[in-house]
Amino acid sequence: MGRTFSFTLRTPTRRIVIRPAGWEDIEGMARVSVDTWRLTYRDILPKAYLERMRLNRHESQRSRMMHAQGVHHFVAIEPAAGEVVAFVSCGPTRNAGGVTGEVYELYVQNGFQGRGIGRRLFRAARNQLASDGHESMIVWVLSENPNFGVYPRLGGWLHAKKTIRVGGASVEQTAYTWRLDRA
Repeated sequence: MGRTFSFTLRTPTRRIVIRPAGWEDIEGMARVSVDTWRLTYRDILPKAYLERMRLNRHESQRSRMMHAQGVHHFVAIEPAAGEVVAFVSCGPTRNAGGVTGEVYELYVQNGFQGRGIGRRLFRAARNQLASDGHESMIVWVLSENPNFGVYPRLGGWLHAKKTIRVGGASVEQTAYTWRLDRA
């Protein structure tokens, strides 16, 4: 299951369909997760750790998250290929002291980045969390992630920094928070 996809097709962003994820999207979400981690963190995390990532493990993780109460998932579908090209997962915060909602994951496949798809997914997650009654939300991102700057541009406030271990490496994480308007 070590296949990776690298899209170079430049489909107009307006044609990308954003919708709630279903069980049929689990494999595509897992593929996007593995592919984007391997690409984004190739110079940040240990090579061996990234090479050990397996699609079937990520599918199992996605399946468990689909069952989690209060957790929502949205996917971006490229209609011509019918492929999941990005996704976001959100729900109650895991441990952010005073912040009630969280975006757990937001990944956009290589070749589809920089075209507003992530912003559209972020907006879907933000709207869902507000609709669920959350008054605030948080996103944790590895500080060395080259896409790190999108969160301040989306209006996030610097909340906290901490060092974590991923694949045996110590890396810094930064949290951004937002106030949410109730929908």
